[in-house]
Amino acid sequence: MVSLSDVKRWNTAQIDEIYNTIRRQLDVLVHSGDDYGKTFPVDGWAGPAADTAASAHRALMARIEKLAAGASIVGKAIAQASDAITGVQRAVTNAEEYARKYGYRISDTGTVTDTFPDGQPPPEFDPGDRARAHQQVVDDITQALRTADDIDQDLTSVLKRAETGEFGTGDETTVAAAAAAGAVDPGLTLPEPPANATPSQTAAWWASLSPAGQAILLHDRPAALGVMDGLPAEVRDKANRTVFAQQYTDLQHQREDLRNRMNALDQADPTQQNEYFDLERDADAMDKKLQGLDAINERLTQPLPGQPPAFLLGIDTANAGHAIIAIGNPDHAQNVATYVPGTFAGLDGFATDIQRADLMNHTASIINPVPTSVITWAGYDAPQSIIPDAASTSFADHAEPGLRRFQDGLGASHDPIAVNSTVIGHSYGTTVVGQTSRDLGLPADNLVMVASPGVGVQHATDLHLDGVPSGQMGNHVFATKAALDPVTALTNFDIPALDPVDPLGPDPTTGWFGGHAFDSNATGGHTDYWDPNSKSLQGMANVIAGASAP
Repeated sequence: MVSLSDVKRWNTAQIDEIYNTIRRQLDVLVHSGDDYGKTFPVDGWAGPAADTAASAHRALMARIEKLAAGASIVGKAIAQASDAITGVQRAVTNAEEYARKYGYRISDTGTVTDTFPDGQPPPEFDPGDRARAHQQVVDDITQALRTADDIDQDLTSVLKRAETGEFGTGDETTVAAAAAAGAVDPGLTLPEPPANATPSQTAAWWASLSPAGQAILLHDRPAALGVMDGLPAEVRDKANRTVFAQQYTDLQHQREDLRNRMNALDQADPTQQNEYFDLERDADAMDKKLQGLDAINERLTQPLPGQPPAFLLGIDTANAGHAIIAIGNPDHAQNVATYVPGTFAGLDGFATDIQRADLMNHTASIINPVPTSVITWAGYDAPQSIIPDAASTSFADHAEPGLRRFQDGLGASHDPIAVNSTVIGHSYGTTVVGQTSRDLGLPADNLVMVASPGVGVQHATDLHLDGVPSGQMGNHVFATKAALDPVTALTNFDIPALDPVDPLGPDPTTGWFGGHAFDSNATGGHTDYWDPNSKSLQGMANVIAGASAP
């Protein structure tokens, strides 16, 4: 097993010099070998001596070709190792800097220790941030050594195989062809992420790769990278734009097929009407999905003047569709908010969710002009009907692991700076946020519940935010509803005695819930909370911006 001190001693300049020497000697071998190959047969020479000489010539040429094939792949593998080592050493250096920032030290054996006496840091260190930093440093060093060991083992394997003549067939027509055949072998392979990796481990795996290795994976595996929580937003965005183009084309072909099948039917024929109308319904749904994708593409590629860039963190066109899009880069933002939409969330109508994220980002940035990111997380199968879907907790049950993992991923990929994090739910999205906080906890500073039919708990103290004591939860939970919102009116009893029988839980704006209620415009309906200059939008933006309570 490679040690941390081994990794630090690795000298890529020396490795590069070895590579250059091999390449120079290989060039000599190829040219001299091919020249030697031309010495036989000799015109006019025949007989036993000629046959013996020819046999010896063929055997020597086979050895030369094997040597050239081996030298070629060894040179390739050494170059790959040099490149890969730069990624590992950079990951170690970054981990050491990150550790120092939060009062930790990495020993030569890779152990992470606390530099503060008795583990008591100064009060300016947030305990939650420091705990996450410790875990990230541990994961970074563990993965760096794992990648280093992978490099060492792969290079050792290539060298041993070259020593035993496993490269090349010995039947190539020229030494140059043998060298080319040897270089076809992949040489060193890129390490896979750990099985069942956490977002922190995924971030560490990515950081341990060289830029060249990362580029290879982006080219070869965009679909896999696009869904990996913990990867940088720019990486996921690049991967998902490739996936987006593929899925958009697939949907277009599916829609064209549906239209062709409709055109082949006689709508006036009673025996074909049902099939025709079924196809028409499916085609209309496909059109709406494509409209949602068009809205996403427009925001990604054609931001309006003054709008921050958008990042595509997830895309899936199956069923109603999933999409995750960030307004502003969450990895570098000081204020980060995740907005979870509710019933009917999906690609159909996603343009509205993008507009809401833009409004929240813009309004929060006015209040506190620092880098801000607002993410729409429609990364779950949302209810697609009021009755019976939206009355069931099952959709929120299934969404919980994904939301928790996504939030962990935001922390793993974020710059090592303090960040104010908010999770916002609207309508059934508040049920998703509330249940996730209740069952798994959330790495966030505040929760905002907008037009909630219930958040799955009886009191704010039943919710959990990482690092926030239960008794202080009420100071971190904010809720609002409009007086004329029919959803909140019909889904909440607003009578303490009846709260336990409410299937989704009580209204979080009530005084007995224990959080902070903030105003919405009295005449607003269920979709009006993001109207520009509305009280509700201002209240959400205050929390996102880390300003005083709304």
